[in-house]
Amino acid sequence: MVARRRRRRSGGLGYSPRAGSLFLSPPKSARRPRRRGPSLSLVFTALVALGALGFGGYALARSWMDDDERRPAVIAYVDAWKRGDYEAMYRLVDAKSQKANPKISFIADYKRANDAATTEKVVPGTVGPLLSGGKVRVPVTVETDDFGKLRGEIEFSASEDEAGEGRVAWTPALRLPGLKEGEDVTRKSGAAPTRGNIYAAGGKLLDSDALGASIAGTAGEKPTGLNRIYDDRLAGKRSSTLRFGDRVIARVKGSKGKSIKTTIRLGLQRTANDALGEQLGGIAVIKPSDGSVLALAGLAVSAPQPPGSSFKIITAAAALQYKKATPGSSYPARTYATLSGAKLRNASDEVCGGSLTNSFAHSCNSVFGPLGAKVGAKRMYSIAKKFGFMEQPDVPAAKVSTIPSVKEMKDAIAVGSAAIGQNTDNATPLQMASVAATIANKGVRVKPHVAGTKRVRTRVVSAKVAGQVRDMMVAVVQSGTGRAAAIPGVTVAGKTGTAELVSTADIAQNAANTTAWFVAFAPASNPKVAVAVMLPKAGQGGTSAAPIAKRVIQAAL
Repeated sequence: MVARRRRRRSGGLGYSPRAGSLFLSPPKSARRPRRRGPSLSLVFTALVALGALGFGGYALARSWMDDDERRPAVIAYVDAWKRGDYEAMYRLVDAKSQKANPKISFIADYKRANDAATTEKVVPGTVGPLLSGGKVRVPVTVETDDFGKLRGEIEFSASEDEAGEGRVAWTPALRLPGLKEGEDVTRKSGAAPTRGNIYAAGGKLLDSDALGASIAGTAGEKPTGLNRIYDDRLAGKRSSTLRFGDRVIARVKGSKGKSIKTTIRLGLQRTANDALGEQLGGIAVIKPSDGSVLALAGLAVSAPQPPGSSFKIITAAAALQYKKATPGSSYPARTYATLSGAKLRNASDEVCGGSLTNSFAHSCNSVFGPLGAKVGAKRMYSIAKKFGFMEQPDVPAAKVSTIPSVKEMKDAIAVGSAAIGQNTDNATPLQMASVAATIANKGVRVKPHVAGTKRVRTRVVSAKVAGQVRDMMVAVVQSGTGRAAAIPGVTVAGKTGTAELVSTADIAQNAANTTAWFVAFAPASNPKVAVAVMLPKAGQGGTSAAPIAKRVIQAAL
């Protein structure tokens, strides 16, 4: 027993003090011989402290290794809300909330709230830190159509399921910032305001004329024409009150619909329609200085066709702009040009060439095909886009006019055929009238429009180049293929087009095989009007389309 007591005194419950131990370093007096060891109570206290330290370190290390998934769940939920992905949101809802709110009810609750608040966009702020009890706060802004921005902070309660996945507790109060438990979202609107009218340029109602009515369209749940494009302006706004439960959150006053004045001249439009008569075709009339659409008749915007040689206006402008030709350039007289081993023929195998102006006036494919290839696919595509190709017009029912992509114009014959308005080129009369208007407006294109105050202007070519192309277009009417458009006392600048619908190289000419075009502006020195006439399956542009353009120009001036 004595020996056992001696061992206990010398070792202190079997522990030997270790150098560097913060809690177990022996006191200095311990070095003195025959000193009694520490008491049992002190040793026990040290052991408890050491155990607690060890357990805390283990817990801390475990927390580092096992990330908390609650805040990430809230981040994912808010991100899905921002995207409007309610399926993804519901997958993040905890089991208890899903049991109380089936998915169909969950989604329907959000839809009702969004409809009532006229929600357009949800913009969450920075997700806050994880607070006690799994709380996470997120500032949210909901942008609405009627009530402006609804702002507030939403508090989410997050947890982890048995698999360690983060989940969000959900109630209907989370649908909008500021909404409380038990509150529904409602909107009460006043009577519909008086709708605005659509007027023609002369002050008459646009739909007072059958042709004008086709542009005005109709109002209603699914408006058409200008009634669709300007529905918000024409309809005005009802007065509205937004409530969360019994609380009024926002009020907006109603406003009457505003009328719209268009650029359409009803008399000119009737003349254009009469000029078409029973023929299938389309006519567009534009004011060059501001892009105002003055008249649209027939297939003016809805049925793009190959523009044929009328596209040479663009090719000539490109060649001059990129210095691939000058007005004094000269070209050999021949019936065809060879590009990529293929023959590009002139119309009716005509011998054609000479100066650039003469080649333009007589529409020489053998000159403008190779000239387009010389300009190159990238530049031809780029300048055509500047002239308005590949662009959606701001006109009801208008189709996009197109040309082949750069990749599709992979060799000289592909570029050359596109440069003479063939290949897969397709254009509407509205587009080709805009091309003429751009040259008339000294190389600046104003995007065509029938209403509104927006004016989109683009410098396409220099004023010098536009003047050179204008002079070439004057030669077309004075001594070339467009003489049928000549008007006594008025200098008309124009370009004919005879686009092949099928290959006419080795078969007799048949009017049904070609689309006739005439594109023009006048007076050439001070342009007031630009016109494009397109007649599918109607033969040559100079004989079929040019006389119609003449009649429309005379009426417009």
